[in-house]
Amino acid sequence: MADVRPFKGIRYNPELIKDYSEVLAPPYDVINSSDQDKLYKRHDNNIVRVILPRGKGDDKYMNAAQEFQDWLNRGILTRDNEPSIYPYYQEFEESGRRLTRKGFIALVKLEDFASKKILPHERTFPKHKEDRLKLTKACNANLSQIFSIYSDTDCTIEELIDSNIPGDPIIDTVDDLGVTNRFWRITDGSSISKITKLMADKTLLIADGHHRYETALNYKEYMKIKSNTRSGENPFDYVNMFLSCAEGQGLVINPTHRAVKEISGHSESELLSRISNDFEVHKIAENDINNIKYNEIIMVSNKCNSFYKLASKNGKDDSYNNIGVMSLHRLIFNKIIDEEKSGILYTKYLNELMNLVKTQGYDCGFVLPPLKAKDIFDVVLSNERMPHKTTYFYPKILSGLVINPLW
Repeated sequence: MADVRPFKGIRYNPELIKDYSEVLAPPYDVINSSDQDKLYKRHDNNIVRVILPRGKGDDKYMNAAQEFQDWLNRGILTRDNEPSIYPYYQEFEESGRRLTRKGFIALVKLEDFASKKILPHERTFPKHKEDRLKLTKACNANLSQIFSIYSDTDCTIEELIDSNIPGDPIIDTVDDLGVTNRFWRITDGSSISKITKLMADKTLLIADGHHRYETALNYKEYMKIKSNTRSGENPFDYVNMFLSCAEGQGLVINPTHRAVKEISGHSESELLSRISNDFEVHKIAENDINNIKYNEIIMVSNKCNSFYKLASKNGKDDSYNNIGVMSLHRLIFNKIIDEEKSGILYTKYLNELMNLVKTQGYDCGFVLPPLKAKDIFDVVLSNERMPHKTTYFYPKILSGLVINPLW
């Protein structure tokens, strides 16, 4: 199924970069303008200058390419001499527990979604893919990892990587969110062969990086035409991924809640009346807001003085259609509230959602239940995709760990 292989990655030169916290950055799509300013000022060689470049119009992509090439020319970035896979572990705090998410970075052969070898779970937008394609064309490299998960009930692959990690990490740094990031390099051919063979029967589910994956597919088609080749052994036929076990103890999938600026001209009572056609509606106390099942939604309204639990009337049916976020979009956003015109803001933080409704003029908010990897697999294996901004895999994969050159 999954064609996983090692590669000669491009990494920061440890002789010139002593503090990796100064040059690594979050994924481009979670960096706001304030974060961008901070990262630009943090270090002249921070990866944000390449993954989220500045400039007028399309000039920014050329600026990124020039920066990238300059770092290579000056030895700020260097390419490994041996094909490698790169274990990457993140230790973090979640709900009072100390967890470690384990995985590794390697190349994966690009597959159309129809093959069912690599599965998406969220919708994408042309604007973001156009942006990433222009950047890929300019730099001729995969600058950040796509995050994918695979099912391995016994975590055999995770244990194999554990037993083959070669000593002290190359990178051992704490990011701005307090997450400890450790990164190694495995070059032993025998170990790599065992890992890639075990991965060969796995189906991969894209957790984060849908736009980057579809961009890689688009870049592949662009390069096939440009180079007049059909072979499947070109650098652009592969993309670098962070691969993590779905059953691993550190895989945390947080929901993304929705705050609605305007409820399409409905009063609260009218909105609840229409919602009650498809949901059992029960008013609850604020302290019950976290007591939410997979097929329920909490509606917060009236400046946080009213809380309602919405339970799908098809709740006895445990199919993916009754997962909270699926029924919210199918039965409320598609039927009652116009998602495009209502000024919806997405947040993973419950306190931010409450503040938006209480003090920032938002008409209501929808609190969604946590998801499990199985929920997502169930959706995509039924040829469906979840609404955009459904999942928030925490923590995010840092950019700047290792770059995949497409030459």
